[in-house]
This record gives sequence, C-alpha cells and structure tokens, in this order.
Amino acid sequence: MASKKIAFGWYGGKYSHLDWLLPLLPDTTHYCEPFGGSAAVLINRKPSPVETYNDIDGEVVNFFRVLREQKDELLEAIGLTPFSREELRIAVNGNLEDLTDLERARRFFVRARQVRTGLAQTASEGRWAHCKLTSRAEMSGAVSRWLGSVEGLSEIAQRLLRVQIENAPAIEVIQRFDDPETLFYCDPPYVHESRSDINAYAYEMSDDEHRELADVLRNVDGKVALSGYQCNLMDELYGDWKYIEAPTKKAHSTNTGADNNKQNRTEVLWVNYEINVSTEYQRKEQWQHQTKYLKTLFSELENQPASR
Repeated sequence: MASKKIAFGWYGGKYSHLDWLLPLLPDTTHYCEPFGGSAAVLINRKPSPVETYNDIDGEVVNFFRVLREQKDELLEAIGLTPFSREELRIAVNGNLEDLTDLERARRFFVRARQVRTGLAQTASEGRWAHCKLTSRAEMSGAVSRWLGSVEGLSEIAQRLLRVQIENAPAIEVIQRFDDPETLFYCDPPYVHESRSDINAYAYEMSDDEHRELADVLRNVDGKVALSGYQCNLMDELYGDWKYIEAPTKKAHSTNTGADNNKQNRTEVLWVNYEINVSTEYQRKEQWQHQTKYLKTLFSELENQPASR
C-alpha cells in the first residue's frame, strides 16, 4: 500500500494495524467511523462516495475541522511553535474557554506531538518528550520529529475535504446514518477487563455501555466491523459474528500477569458480513504487496464458518 499517513498518536489507534485491517473493510457507498479518534483508518483508506468521521471528544474534532477549514493558518501557527516545555505546560494547563478554534487546535497538536508516547489523552507537563543525546538531521531527535510531524498535515487536510465531521455520541451517529449501503467501522474504548489502564480514554465506556452499543450494532441494516481485544464480554456480545484475529503483539494497555509483565493480547475484528476475498481484495492493488501472513490468513478465512 502507499505510504501511511498519521496526524498524531492516539490511545487504541490502529495505525500499526493498517496493513492487516484495511483489506478487511469492503468498498461501500457510505463509510462511517463513530469512534474516529486519530482517523488513521479513514485517512489511509481509499475514499468512499460518502464519508463521516465522528468522535465525542470535542478537542480532536475541533482539530480536524480547523485543519480542513483553516489549513494554512493552522500550519503556520504550528510551524512557528517552538519545541518547548513551556509550550506543553500552556497546552496542558491553559484555560480553553476564551480561545479561538485555531488556538485550541494548535494547543491540541502540541499536546499530541510534544509528549512522550505521543498521546494527547495522557499529556502532562512532566511527559515532555525532550532528548539528552539523541540527534537526527543534525538537531535534537525530538525537535526533528516535531518539525517532521507538520509536514504531512497538508495532505491529511486535503483528504478531509470530502469528509463529514460530527461531534456526537457514537450511537446517535450510528442511528442517524444507518443504511444497507453504510459500513460502520467501530473502534470503541476497549473493555476494562482486557486492559490494565481503565482511565486511558478521555471518554471511557462501562460494560453496560458496551452492551448498549452491541444492542444497536446487532440491529442495524448496514455492515459493521468492530475492533477490540478478545475477552469474556466481547465473546458474550459478538460470539456469533465472524471474527478475524490480528498478528499477536505485546500491548502496553493490556492487563499484566502474575509477574507484572505485559501480556500478549489478541486484537480481533468482528464483522457482521461475509468477506469475499476474490472480489473485495484480490482486485485491489495492495493485494500484490500483502505479507505472507495475510495471504495465509485470507486462505484460512475462506474456509472459516460464519459463527463459532
């Protein structure tokens, strides 16, 4: 596939899973992300005729809206922002109420890109991502990464021109846009039992809220693809759906074992539709570039039953 793009890191984001995930999301008339986050999937996916990005977090929504509608002003403001502990302190602790949308967007990007781990949701003054000895391009590696993070924003802004941007509860958006020609890619906050940090998202979901979401998703007319870690609650809610497991990796967010080491967790995509490899994927250009793992996965998937 083409070079991947990302605006900023996001807790639970799917940037590292794009090679596995994108081929599993079929072409559709309307592509909708009710839990949009960093929009890494939408930005790197082939455009659909109608596209909707939604997130309940007003700050990330404001950033994307300003990037789309005031691109030049935002890029200039970010480009003139120094890599500075004081800038991060202001971005983290400053009052947002009297700020323009442009300044809110600039400060959000500082929180997202000047912190260790690059996650705006956990940004704090003490997590400033400075370097002591690491250098790149004849400057501090942290400064180089900060300057480089601005370069891809113009292309992302262009991609967002065709996207409807919402700031609403996910269920409200799902019900508003439900149609047989809509594909909902849902990446909600993961179930608490499947991860160690239960306060990582600005807007968490309880088990009851996951059940409410499942009640809605199981009754839509559209197609649904849902990301999560395999756990008891997800098996209860979506156990009869087709599922595809991602390559296992050690995740920083998952529950620890008795030795306090991070456990390997299985990233799963649950879908309510049949995946036709020959028509949905083999015609796509990136099929020729898929890893041996993916080709094996698709071969096994063709023979997998629709339910467990």
